[in-house]
Order: sequence, then structure tokens, then C-alpha cells
Amino acid sequence: MNLIALLAVLVLPFQTPQAPTPTPESQAWDAAMQLKNKAAYEEAAGRWEAYARDFPTAPRARQALVEAGVCFFSAGRGAQVLHRNTELASAHMAKARTLFDRVCTEAPKELIASRARHMRGSTFLFSGELAQAEDAYSSVLEQFSMDRSYVEKALEYRAMTRRHLLKGSEAIADMERFLKDFPQSNRTENMKSELGFARLLGTTATPWKAERWILGEPAPLEVLSGQVVALYFWATWCPNCAKEESFMIDLARRFGPKGVALVGVTDHQQGQTPESILLHVKSKGYNFPVFQDSGATSLAYKATSIPYVVLIDRHGKVRWNDSPADLYDATIEQLLAEE
Repeated sequence: MNLIALLAVLVLPFQTPQAPTPTPESQAWDAAMQLKNKAAYEEAAGRWEAYARDFPTAPRARQALVEAGVCFFSAGRGAQVLHRNTELASAHMAKARTLFDRVCTEAPKELIASRARHMRGSTFLFSGELAQAEDAYSSVLEQFSMDRSYVEKALEYRAMTRRHLLKGSEAIADMERFLKDFPQSNRTENMKSELGFARLLGTTATPWKAERWILGEPAPLEVLSGQVVALYFWATWCPNCAKEESFMIDLARRFGPKGVALVGVTDHQQGQTPESILLHVKSKGYNFPVFQDSGATSLAYKATSIPYVVLIDRHGKVRWNDSPADLYDATIEQLLAEE
């Protein structure tokens, strides 16, 4: 190239690469994703379904069906009241499950089916259908061992489900397997904590000694022998406890007549006094005994974060412990059904 030609090339205006022109397929995908990211779940689900219908041969067609199912699942969660399905929530969960089932039927061996099976399990879990949830998570572990991301998730969720099914030893086995197989997971520390809680299962409940009974008649453990007991750790200053107050009051209303004794436990943290606690529980309509102590009961039951519930069976054994947000009727009903 001679000097004149070289100079001509150098002085040409710099042209930036042009972005590829959006296709109708990519525009439809992006529009659905934007709605999902805005938590407009029902509208997003409709867009994902339209995508799968309009672009059936696109590489992401089945993924769109799963995304639609996830959005219906999220809409179902949002329609629940006091952690239980309403009619609308049940309809959304059923629609989500139909979509997940479709993907599993049409592409049973493809990796997208592992996510569909996992999410299918979650529609059961968060609807309180625990046995079906356990089966769904197990199917991921059995059929998609090569998909480590969803094996990890399914193992965590199956352990959780088995705790709700009162299968303590099986839940612990899943947790130990998780820590062995996924030591670098960002869920490792949480799983170690869950394992510590799970090791309480099956142990003899520690009697509590109240400094003062704030509300209701005294209800020490020895007086409650032969009943299912729900020990509820909470505090007046705790924002997450405030979110669960209506659920716990409703739980006492529904299960008290069936033989569940609910007992509230709080301590002196952040200046709680008997007077401030009494004012709070009366204003909120608490309908179960509440006592205050120095924190010894929380220490005995590893209630390191609140709100927190421990279920004790008729024989005085710890059988379940977790946030009240994860307490399903099926777990309580199973304890009540035991001899």
C-alpha cells in the first residue's frame, strides 16, 4: 500500500460495530423477562406461553414454558394467605405444575427437565403437599445426577421436605451428603446451620423455667405432658416476628382445640419489660400463654434467630424446628395423628 492510500485509510472516520438487529423472537423473550423482573408474574407468564406458542422451534421454547411455570408459581405464592393456598393460589400452582409436567413429558432426558422437576416439587412443597414434594425432588436426584446445579438444589429442598415430614434421620443424611458433595456451595454455611438444628430432632425437650408468665395461665412442659407443644420464640422489637404474628394467632385458634398447646417465649433483649410485652400481646390479640426469661430457653433450643418454632411430640421429644413461615399444617397433623 503506498503512502497516499495508507493516509486515506487512517483518516477515515472510525465506525463502531453495529449491534445486531433484534428479531421478533428476541424481542418477545426480552419483553417477557422484563415483566418477570418487575414481578408482574401473571402477565409475564402469559408472554412466556405466547413465546412458546409463536416460536415452537426456537432453542428456548421449552425454557419459556418453564419460565411461565415459574411465574405462575410466584403468582401462587403471592396469592397465599397465612402461608396457605387460597383458591387463586391453588389455581396458579396447578397451572405451573401443568407446564412443568409438559416439559418433563416432551423432553424427559433434556437438562431443562431437571429444572422443571425441581420446580414441580416446589409447587407441592409450598402448597403443603409434602410427600409429593419429596418424590419430585428425589426424581431430580435419581434422573439428573449430571446436572449438578439442580442436584444441589434438589438435595437441599429434599432435606427440608423430609424435616417437614418428620423424617429426621433421612433429612440429616441429605444434609451430610450435601456438605460432602458441594463443599464450595454458597449454601454451605446455611446447610451447616440447618444440620445443627436438625441434630436436635429426636432429643428430649428441655423444660423451661419462666421468670414471669406475661399472658395466660402458666404452662410449663410438665403440665403439657401428653399434648403436642409448639414453642414459639419471638420478640416485640423483631420485624419478622411481626410478619408472623397473625399466622401464630391463627395457628393457636385452629389447632388449640385439636390438642396443640402453643407457648410463646421471649427475653429481655432491647429493653423488653413485662409491661411492654404485656402491652404488645394484648394489642395484637395473642391467644396463647407467653413467658419471659433471661434467654436460657432460647439457648437450650438453639433459637439463634427469631421468629422460631419448636414442635414437641406427646412423648416430650423435639420433632421439628424452623421458622413459622415454613410450618405446614401437614406436619402438625402428622404429630397429632401419632399415638
